[in-house]
Amino acid sequence: MSEQLILAVQEGESQQKDLTQEFELVEKLGSGSYGVVWRAIHQKTKTVSAIKIVPVENDLEDLFHEISMMKACKSPYIINYFGSYFRPGENELWIVMEMCGAGSVSDLMKVTDKTLTEEQIAVVLRDALKGLAYLHDLRKIHRDIKAGNILLNNKGQGKLADFGVSGQLSDTMAKRNTVIGTPFWMAPEVIQEIGYDVKADIWSLGITGIEMADGKPPHANIHPMRVIFMIPSKPPPKLAEPDKWSKDFNDFLSLCLMKNPDQRPTANELLQSTFLVNAKASSTMLPMIEEAEEIIQKIGRGEALGLESESGSEEEDGGETRSARPMAEDNGTMNTNTCHSFSTMIITDDNADSDAGTVKVTGNDEFVPQFMSFLDKDKKEEAALTTSTPPIPNTKYAEMTTQELKERLAHVMDTADEEVDRIRNKYEKQKRDIDAALKMRAKK
Repeated sequence: MSEQLILAVQEGESQQKDLTQEFELVEKLGSGSYGVVWRAIHQKTKTVSAIKIVPVENDLEDLFHEISMMKACKSPYIINYFGSYFRPGENELWIVMEMCGAGSVSDLMKVTDKTLTEEQIAVVLRDALKGLAYLHDLRKIHRDIKAGNILLNNKGQGKLADFGVSGQLSDTMAKRNTVIGTPFWMAPEVIQEIGYDVKADIWSLGITGIEMADGKPPHANIHPMRVIFMIPSKPPPKLAEPDKWSKDFNDFLSLCLMKNPDQRPTANELLQSTFLVNAKASSTMLPMIEEAEEIIQKIGRGEALGLESESGSEEEDGGETRSARPMAEDNGTMNTNTCHSFSTMIITDDNADSDAGTVKVTGNDEFVPQFMSFLDKDKKEEAALTTSTPPIPNTKYAEMTTQELKERLAHVMDTADEEVDRIRNKYEKQKRDIDAALKMRAKK
């Protein structure tokens, strides 16, 4: 049936037919990179697909790069691309893709309020690595690997998705120098802007393994700005409770999370690790998928994923939509209420024209001053057009030693974290009180 859909969409593309008249948008699935994703039905073939509707006034170059990359990928472990159609009157592009009915691994954890078992983690990582092995063999880097970008079909098979910030290597595997990805999952060399290659995806996969086990990536309770400074300087992260997991799993993560990218194994080498060689069939994911589907059927996808929250929890998040539902802290469950937004960070030489869940920063040698200038969104356009020249330091700072400056910076970031948490707690309490009042009003 998918072959019929591909032919129908390709015919529509070649004839510049309005594909929007041939699809019925059935259900909003969430917000991914650059647009909103819908479950849709092709009227003629009755095939279910996913359609990403993208406003095209921004990021055209990145958008077309995403489409060209999707067209080039033909793997059972990569989301299949069917075709696209530009609606000039609406200034939007419809991208028709394969539908993965179970949603993302992140969705499963949010809906069920559970983390994955070690057997399930092995299955997901194996499928993701098969997708990465395919991409890396084609000299392509995904650059945004995380649980929210690993989708599952109804058989439990994992597929890599969301190439909104992916890139393609040259024939010589030339290193990248732009910082693109999601801060908590970023490899040290990406943050340091010393150039990187496919091994950056391996680091992100290791962080994703921890995310699936612990319910959140390392440092999730720390402000993303500070995490940017921590990842290159701190030792590689580990599971919150390593003793609860097998030696094979711990060893696998250690291999992925080598600070030196040259010491990290390739995707093909990791597929031969003891942890993944013993991975079970994709059907291992079915119990969790079925549990999530039951919850969605009962309360609706919008409420299950927080898509309909009035508190503003629906946000563009690299393929993820943060849940507004409280989560238990018992063993085997996850709690993300204290986590910061896991939005994608892009540090490039482009103008920062959007602040909706994404941080864009000019990537030059003086990384810290230029990054901090973008915290003031009123100044971000001016900052994007200027070189990153270090400002004249305050006199009292000029007299400090390097160690004293580092300690002062750490203190400032700690104070900022405390202030952010205080403000967040204040408004979360107000929200809880209002929600309680609304529930009481509804009972009357």
